Amino acid sequence: MEEQNKPKMSKHVCACGPITMNISANPLLDIIAVLDDADSLTLLKGLQKKEIRSPFPDGLFGMDAQRTNKALRCLLRAGLVNSRVEGPDHIYYIHIQRFKILKDFVDGCVDNHAEKV
Repeated sequence: MEEQNKPKMSKHVCACGPITMNISANPLLDIIAVLDDADSLTLLKGLQKKEIRSPFPDGLFGMDAQRTNKALRCLLRAGLVNSRVEGPDHIYYIHIQRFKILKDFVDGCVDNHAEKV
């Protein structure tokens, strides 16, 4: 009887399950490789404005459901997006700590203090 009262999990891309991280010895390259995808960038731009809640059967940010799920999986594997469970849904958000690697790299390029030859 108790199982009938339990909220049924929505269909979503689960960050708690079998998605394995594809983080190599060069995490900066991993991040840049994922950002070389238009759908992943579209999803990240949307996540900058608001977190997203599963399910999204019609897709998000102008992408259909299949493109949205594929981009979300890529971002999850690279560790750029995290999720938390709220009831039957997952809430997806940007994993800020992973972007600090990219920020440090870009800051080093912008504020370049290379030794002159």
